[in-house]
Amino acid sequence: MDPTPRFPLLLALLVALSFAPGRARADEAPPEPGVPDAALQKQIDEAIDKGAAWLRARQKDSGLIGAVSHQGNLHYEIGTTALAGLALLAAGDEPGSAAVDKALAYCKSKDLVRGQSGARTTYDTGTLLMFVTEYYRPRGKEQRGGGKERYAKPAKGKGGRGPCALPEDAFAWVRDMAQWLARQQQAAGGWGYPQNREDFSNTQYALLGLRAARECGVPIPPMVWMRTLERALALQEKEGEKVLRTLRSPDGKGPVYKIDGGDRARGWGYTEDSNVATGSMTTAGIAILAICHTALLDPKRFPPYTRTLENQVTRAIQDGFSWLDLHFSVTRNPGRAAPPWHYYYLYGLERAAVLGGRDLLGDHDWYLEGARYLVGAQRGDGSWHTGFLGTSEYEANDALDTAWAVLFLARATRPAKPIQPPAVTPSGN
Repeated sequence: MDPTPRFPLLLALLVALSFAPGRARADEAPPEPGVPDAALQKQIDEAIDKGAAWLRARQKDSGLIGAVSHQGNLHYEIGTTALAGLALLAAGDEPGSAAVDKALAYCKSKDLVRGQSGARTTYDTGTLLMFVTEYYRPRGKEQRGGGKERYAKPAKGKGGRGPCALPEDAFAWVRDMAQWLARQQQAAGGWGYPQNREDFSNTQYALLGLRAARECGVPIPPMVWMRTLERALALQEKEGEKVLRTLRSPDGKGPVYKIDGGDRARGWGYTEDSNVATGSMTTAGIAILAICHTALLDPKRFPPYTRTLENQVTRAIQDGFSWLDLHFSVTRNPGRAAPPWHYYYLYGLERAAVLGGRDLLGDHDWYLEGARYLVGAQRGDGSWHTGFLGTSEYEANDALDTAWAVLFLARATRPAKPIQPPAVTPSGN
């Protein structure tokens, strides 16, 4: 039985709940989600174009676009270049354009060496998988920014292998990277660098890469998704402040109701022993659960992923969004003592909301508020700059900041089937 109420039942339920004790009714609906006017959309488009131009201008003859500097040494050259290449594709650069092709060639030459020598990293490989698969994936009609369907749904590619039409050598490369990532999963279910203990940041980038590979036809063992899903459930905060759920009619018009849906603001921290939830890691937790949920249901349900477990996941995702609603910000990475991974967090917010199927977080239009902030924060040369990377050990990296900003503005994450929040029933039922 479909747990999502049909509209007449939903409307009746809203009326009943709006006047129940402890429930509040909003008198006016907030604006519909999305970009409200052509002038702002023009600003967004111009910001994307300027950011992409800045990335192209920073590309070296080798194809490298930025790297992370630590004590004078460069690290994550593949991951930074792949992220920039992904941003260029999201900005509208076509496969075959000079900057994108040079970035891909650089990443391929470096990864083949590192893959053979065992020097791959989780960040590099996960990001590179997203870039490679997006490069070859058939491209449909695109919409920037407020458009929900930036990409066409995957269709059987022509002239290549699998849904993404990968050439045989590219498919073999993608399969090799995905299999390597799967092997690096730690016993508890997460990923580290791959050395060191697991953390939620490495885990989300591993899953982003595995999701991309899976969508392009590379089989991933179902237990990889199951272990990560169960780990994410275990590491979410156990308790949280009550957050009233915002309910609207399907057409977005009419009154808006605030009801007690049993939602609690429960976020995630960076590692198992982290006792502080942050925006960047809560968006990671939502994305991790959403990716695993989809993989375990498509094309058919993996039997150990029971409906009881699925209900736990939809509850966990809803509570994660409730945490983001309660602590909502686009001007910083929210959370007590949260590290200043600002644009990393914003791209995570875009990704979590798209994968979870949320246009609004409470009364917040996350895309509109984030886009307005980023348009205003862009520097005159087209880049974005936070002044730091997240810790004092690493130098600021404008290539990463700019790529994350472009990916947010372009709403670059490929949509998945929306994950409905837990059904609400009146008290006493």
